[in-house]
Amino acid sequence: MSTGRSTRSFDKKVFYRQLSTLLSAGFPLSSALLHVEEGTMGTPGEAISLLRAGIGSGQSLAGAMSAASDSLFTPLEKGVVEAGEASGNLPESLARLAEYFEFSTSFKKKVGGGIVYPAILIHLAVIIPAIPVLVLRGLLPFLARIIPFFSALYLCIFGLVFISKRLNSSPRLSEKRDFLLLGIPWLGRLVKKVETIRFLKSFSTLYSAGVGVVRAVELAGETTGNISIKKDISRAVSLLKKGHSLSETFSGSEWLTGAPYDMLKTGEASGTMDECLNRVASYLKEEADAAAEQLARLLPVAVYLLAALYIAYTVIRFYSGYFRMFDSLM
Repeated sequence: MSTGRSTRSFDKKVFYRQLSTLLSAGFPLSSALLHVEEGTMGTPGEAISLLRAGIGSGQSLAGAMSAASDSLFTPLEKGVVEAGEASGNLPESLARLAEYFEFSTSFKKKVGGGIVYPAILIHLAVIIPAIPVLVLRGLLPFLARIIPFFSALYLCIFGLVFISKRLNSSPRLSEKRDFLLLGIPWLGRLVKKVETIRFLKSFSTLYSAGVGVVRAVELAGETTGNISIKKDISRAVSLLKKGHSLSETFSGSEWLTGAPYDMLKTGEASGTMDECLNRVASYLKEEADAAAEQLARLLPVAVYLLAALYIAYTVIRFYSGYFRMFDSLM
């Protein structure tokens, strides 16, 4: 069974929260899925319909998720659901997935939202100084003033997207890019922090659902986006399989350091791994949110300065042309 479609419109946090609530209230799984499906349209509704069909044919929920398209459900989701079904705690496992996606969505909005306002300012900084041209000389001269800038801007953006896709098509180049990215001051620290949050939140979700440590680390590693960090986690999985403890495995890590590593070690020693990791993930999210807010404050200032310089240049050029014309008449 496969839909072959993306799940960008599939609100996982709502889906898992509703399903967990219905199961906790005593609904059978098939009936709970039907209730959720009735309030869902488009691709998400089709995905839920596939799950109901699989369960109707005798599959478990994890089995039905595995039979669906890989783009619908990640290995992390399948792992948590499988562990929940095996332990008899499926509603609790689904609630943990809902919390995971709520955490992830909130974090993405916080970081991504920081660039929206500066992007708007950049456009206004070009358009507003050109408005006198629109009023005095008409639409075509106005477009002639703003189009070259926007053409260059969007050409750069499309060029970066194209280069990024080309790099992604080459594992060797992608790894070099991600390795160099980690070494860039400030940006590298932010990337490490974001990837640490992803790993710790994913691992704690899996581990608290009953997934074994080795498998939880392996699946959590798949949620990270940086190839260098992903390879480091793969090496950690190999060490765990040889009998090393979790703290020993990550003792020499260059990205899992400081408070996150200390909390990992404390959780392992005290038997409260999921609680400690959730706590440190929340702490790191607050730090990353603060960094995003700082960036959101600094970017508008930079844009304001650039806009002021551009406006000053426009005014000086206008009056210099005006005075030259006046001198020629004299």
